[in-house]
Amino acid sequence: MKKKHAFSHLVKVLKRGLQCFSLSAMLVLLSACGSEEDIQQVSYDERIDLNLLHQPTDRESIYSFAMLKGSEQDSKAQQAFVRYLSRASGYSFKLVNLDNGAQIAEQLGDDEVQFALLGIASLLSSITEYGVQPIAKAVVPRQTADVQAHFVVLSNSPLSTLGDIKGYVLALGDKSSLSSAVLPLTTLASRGIPLSALAQLSYTGSNQQCISALLSRAADVCAVPAGFAKSYVDNHQVRILEASDSYPSNTVVTNLYTEDEVQKKLLQTLENLPQVYKQLSLNGSRVPREFSAINKRQFSKLSETFSGLRISELGP
Repeated sequence: MKKKHAFSHLVKVLKRGLQCFSLSAMLVLLSACGSEEDIQQVSYDERIDLNLLHQPTDRESIYSFAMLKGSEQDSKAQQAFVRYLSRASGYSFKLVNLDNGAQIAEQLGDDEVQFALLGIASLLSSITEYGVQPIAKAVVPRQTADVQAHFVVLSNSPLSTLGDIKGYVLALGDKSSLSSAVLPLTTLASRGIPLSALAQLSYTGSNQQCISALLSRAADVCAVPAGFAKSYVDNHQVRILEASDSYPSNTVVTNLYTEDEVQKKLLQTLENLPQVYKQLSLNGSRVPREFSAINKRQFSKLSETFSGLRISELGP
């Protein structure tokens, strides 16, 4: 009985050992299969595209910001201003100094610069010739904030509105001047008053000569900058018949190729400039202290009427 029992016990031990061995072998095989599947997912014929390791983003682009050359103090202030734009916006900007507005406009059109600070006279030609778009306007003290023309007449003039000017003599200043020639002519065009309806259009050469022509009754209406007309109005020598639309003296613009996201971020950065203006040591420079969003429709209207004016209408 003992031998039989011992034999039976040995069989049970061997049986359990065989079961454990079988289970272990199965686990090893399953593991091997899983590993084989992982290995088969990798193809040694494929190579990593190195461009995928570093995709350039918009924030890594460098945007040129053009401004007119100025004094040494202005140059330092402009550098500080452009560094602020880079830090505050998250985009990279570099300063480009150019000699005149026409050169800036041309480089905007060629995409050599993407942003610029332009005066209103240069802006008009930039819009009509290169499709430049205004982003923000400089906000400065009210008395110097905007460029505007006033149509003035003698206090006892029978004219009451600009529409009454037909058949009368209009005097202007310098035919190349924005506020004493281009804005008045643009205003007439926008009101549907052709120059042919005037009895005469006279270019006197300066604002002072324009006023003198009016006071001497050589002209019935004179168009001069609003600031220039103020003293004559205050002294009751003339009265304002009508005023042109007003436009900011300096405007931040961009070209047709710059991304909307960058434009929006730049506008936000410009609007925050007053908070850090003193810290940037911009006092005493020509860099505007404050900017605000601009009404693009106003410039669209101006550029349309400006571009519609013929060269012959500006006189010989």
